[in-house]
Amino acid sequence: MKGFKAGALLLAAAATFSFTLAGCSPSGGGGATTAPAGTSAPAATATTAPAQGGAVTIAMLPKFKGENYFDAVKVGAEEAAKELGVTLLYDGPPQSDATNQNQVNILEGWIAQGVKAILISPNDPAAIVPTIKKAQDAGIKVVTFDADAKQRDLFINQASYDAIGQGMVKAVATSLSGKGYGASKPANVGMVSSAKTDANQNAWIAAIKKAMATPEYSWLKIANEDTDIYYPGPDETANQKDAGTLISRMGPDAKQIQAAIGLSSMAAPALGAAYEAAAQKPDPKVVTMTGIATPNGLKQYILNDNNPLDSGVLWNCMDLGYLSVQAAYQMATGKITADSTTMTAGRLGDRAIADHMILLGDALIFDKTNVEKYNY
Repeated sequence: MKGFKAGALLLAAAATFSFTLAGCSPSGGGGATTAPAGTSAPAATATTAPAQGGAVTIAMLPKFKGENYFDAVKVGAEEAAKELGVTLLYDGPPQSDATNQNQVNILEGWIAQGVKAILISPNDPAAIVPTIKKAQDAGIKVVTFDADAKQRDLFINQASYDAIGQGMVKAVATSLSGKGYGASKPANVGMVSSAKTDANQNAWIAAIKKAMATPEYSWLKIANEDTDIYYPGPDETANQKDAGTLISRMGPDAKQIQAAIGLSSMAAPALGAAYEAAAQKPDPKVVTMTGIATPNGLKQYILNDNNPLDSGVLWNCMDLGYLSVQAAYQMATGKITADSTTMTAGRLGDRAIADHMILLGDALIFDKTNVEKYNY
């Protein structure tokens, strides 16, 4: 079977999710971002990670390079490559130009090179499909990680969408409950997402809405999705701008927003920074913020009592990279196939394979009580 068509799974991944965005735990165990399609740009030059050169070459393509989330994933990938004795190539578009075309340019080079397996976190789950099919037709195994595509052999899912959505809603509700909000005093929620084509962010938004529809969290509302959900894409400046706009709309009034959620490793830190930079700040005693990012990306804000960003949600990013390379290697060498139901993933132990997907682990909420335990 050349490739599993995964469109039905994009919005319905496994039910158990892991630590989301850029906060990975310091050691093993199970531990959750994207960008728009764009125009052609020069292909980036592939780099070889410090792994032992072996007969098997695995290429890893993040959404973009130069950001702490994917840097942490790379650390785990390099660990697995060294352990397995394979050559690992790692490359991606720059964060400022994270387009589907730039990913395609890099993939074309790897296809021509004849690598054995490709790991990809797609910026556009549909637009990347023709290039994935080309790789599969050349006998290359294609494994998605971090974000899924509509064509691939296997998906490494860091955590289920529902678990991540539930984690963010729980973080917001816990914080706002301590500030006087609840069934008798509802709260409005705003979000800074990524690009509108981002499969992960769209699935997390759906999961957040699903959680807020339950009796426990029904006092949390998105008053107007057209105005209260921002889509800055992967550009850092655009994230800062939209975060600042959302901060300016926060406050205790019923027409204002009481909770802000950042749905990417750029959006969440941008909220914390925008709050500190704002000339007129909402009282931190009446609003709250959370989001997906690494602990180090949010630590300074979480530890600041005058900043309402008091928690973050994520999975073990290094374990995500480690598991991805383990799975790609075993697909490339025939140790697992499209029909396999389990695999043994080195130090992570046995992992179930269901619907052509492997789930890493559970979601983690980090706050002032534990954020300093994580060093990335």
